[in-house]
Amino acid sequence: MKAGIDLGREILAAVAVENGTALLYRGGALKSDYFYFERKIAEVNRALSDPKLEEVDRDVLRERRRWLYDKMRRRREQVFAKTAAHIAKTLRALGVGVVFIGYPRGIAQSAPGKGNTNVWSYWKLITRVSVTLENHGIALFAVPEDGTSQHCARHGCRVERVQRGLVKCPFGHVMHADVNAAMNILKRGAQLLGCEVELPARIKVLSFTPTPERVIKRRRKAHSPALKAG
Repeated sequence: MKAGIDLGREILAAVAVENGTALLYRGGALKSDYFYFERKIAEVNRALSDPKLEEVDRDVLRERRRWLYDKMRRRREQVFAKTAAHIAKTLRALGVGVVFIGYPRGIAQSAPGKGNTNVWSYWKLITRVSVTLENHGIALFAVPEDGTSQHCARHGCRVERVQRGLVKCPFGHVMHADVNAAMNILKRGAQLLGCEVELPARIKVLSFTPTPERVIKRRRKAHSPALKAG
């Protein structure tokens, strides 16, 4: 089987498998880490700006700042590693042998500013996923992701963004926006390889929160049905 992966903002990675399984990896823990360390580093910088501070104290604060940056980087890399390992093990168990991942053209490796897009590097995550999938015997291909979030994976028409990260197709069905994008990436990758892929009629979404220690499965609400793909 084949699968598509879309990297996003609030959703770190969305995976769509042609058998109807979708995996969502939420970036909340990574985002919380970023803002926590950003606040701590800002406190150190404010202390360093004090003109009355002794040089020996400045050295201590500079070392503290280096430690904070290093700790933030290491925790981010641990989140990437846990996410990639979970994706690889789950896809292997499902019998997936080929994966297509959206190629985020136009996004720098380290863009300035806040927000989840700029908190972590797409390319480092892509590299981690690529190596991990290869170690599990799964081939990975990068494909352009242009337009994959604006069009319906089933009908190809433009979709409308609605509440809670969903998109609505003019034909009436509703899907999670990132799952729709991952399905478009799956379709595009298969077409580029000259393969056929039939999109499932229904999607079963499994949600996870990766942390530096483990990947936590989020419980679905009892009244939340599987999303209809068309």
